[in-house]
Amino acid sequence: MDDNDRRRTAYVLETSQTGQPTQWVNPDTRNQYTVTPTRTYESAGAPCREYTMRAVVGGRPDDVYGRACRQPDGSWQVVN
Repeated sequence: MDDNDRRRTAYVLETSQTGQPTQWVNPDTRNQYTVTPTRTYESAGAPCREYTMRAVVGGRPDDVYGRACRQPDGSWQVVN
C-alpha cells in the first residue's frame, strides 16, 4: 500500500457504515482494494474499527483482517 491507499483506507474507516464495502483501484500501481468496516467500538476513549480488506496486488488476491483506532490528530493507526 502506498500513501494514497492508506489515506483512502482511513477515509473508509472514518466515514463508512459498518458492513458497507468501499472499493478503489490505485491509478499508479493498478492494485485493487475493498475495505469493509465490520465493527465499531471504543478503546481508551478513542473510536476503533475492525475491518476486512481484500487486496489484489499483482493479480494475486489477499484477504486481511485488521483493527485501527483514531488518534488524537484524527489519523487512524492500525493496532494489530
